[in-house]
Amino acid sequence: MPSSPATLWGHRLGQIVLKSVQIGIALLLGLVLSAGSVPAKSGRRTEFRLPQTRARPLLEAERLYLGMRDIEFNNYTRTQGWDVLDQEERPRRGSASTLLLQPGGEALNTEDGAIIFAQGVFVRPFFEKTRLVGMQLTPNFGEGGISLRQFQLLARAWFPDDRLVMRYQILPEDSSQKIVEAVIGRIPEAFRDLIGKTPIPFHPLVLNP
Repeated sequence: MPSSPATLWGHRLGQIVLKSVQIGIALLLGLVLSAGSVPAKSGRRTEFRLPQTRARPLLEAERLYLGMRDIEFNNYTRTQGWDVLDQEERPRRGSASTLLLQPGGEALNTEDGAIIFAQGVFVRPFFEKTRLVGMQLTPNFGEGGISLRQFQLLARAWFPDDRLVMRYQILPEDSSQKIVEAVIGRIPEAFRDLIGKTPIPFHPLVLNP
């Protein structure tokens, strides 16, 4: 029996609707795929995360320098992922303050291919009237500590533009020359009691830029 005009029109309408749905799905899929290839605009935060490793390049953009403000120093340590372990102020004795910090994942690649991890030391910066005047370094034995040579390279990388007047302690019988304590710059009078707690003598050292 021949189909009625109403039946034919209904069939035709169904085909049109189905085709429209297919076109719509194709367009939507195209938009989704193309959005993944469009670079994010400057300033827009994305959810993409680079895989993190234990070692990050040391001081790619920022540098430390004696005389920098504590805000600048804190910005640097925050960027590099340093952990604050302790904080102390002695405002009645020269407006001095200090922190005890554990460096983050910075690493220094040496010319012979070795890697020096900044996590090998604890760092105590000293500030007078909000300005960095010196630092104390003590070994982080959980990370292996650092040798005298590694200390020199690390200090030079942290302070590339400063003439560094430093002091260090090592055990005379230690052939690896591991640092017991080291001082960069000047220690405020208010915190002299934190320096040189062992009877080991300090040795002077000067590094030029």
